[in-house]
Amino acid sequence: MFYIWGMKYIIGTGYHYKSEWDAKFFEIWQKNTERYSKDYYCISTTSPAPCENNVFTRHNVGHVGDLIDKNLSGLCGWSSSVLALSLIAYNCGADFIYKESDCLWFGDVIGRMYSDVGNKQMVIGRGMTSHPYMPCSQSTFLIKHSFILNFVHLYLSLPIDDKDHLPEHKFYELYSAFPEVFSILTFGIDRERPINWNADVWFCQQWTEEELNEAKTRNLI
Repeated sequence: MFYIWGMKYIIGTGYHYKSEWDAKFFEIWQKNTERYSKDYYCISTTSPAPCENNVFTRHNVGHVGDLIDKNLSGLCGWSSSVLALSLIAYNCGADFIYKESDCLWFGDVIGRMYSDVGNKQMVIGRGMTSHPYMPCSQSTFLIKHSFILNFVHLYLSLPIDDKDHLPEHKFYELYSAFPEVFSILTFGIDRERPINWNADVWFCQQWTEEELNEAKTRNLI
């Protein structure tokens, strides 16, 4: 367990191997994550993630796009892994911090998350004002231990099929329904562009090779 500001937390992510790019990026993700904590859990599907605390399911629930294309019912792999990882954190007696496997952090991300959540129970990313215009971002968020079971219950109480009700819309619906419980991060880039390389604290996902090269040039990774 890792401690900050008297809080204990674990970091969770999902890993789905499709090509060598995924394996290459996971190495970058690991080094980036271990700047903040070595206590992280990973749920992997087609191939085990190369980390100690790995749960290999040997089954790919599917990306939400797969569910839409094939008209499949149920939760996508993202939703399933988030629910499972949050319950691992609950069983560890810890807060849950999600860091998507294609997301990198820079600066005092965890400190800012705890500052932004304040006295509320969960903090998620802001809505996107440019492509892909999602109502919130989910590559980095925090759930306090005391709220994890309520979060799982609330998430599963929404329409179950992710193909009809995207995870981003589910998070935003919960945020809108329970403003006394949910907070919004005051930082982060997520999937929007351009990257503000000079920000003190930020996170970003869905990196390109060119962006990674730029980060290396700036000694960020």
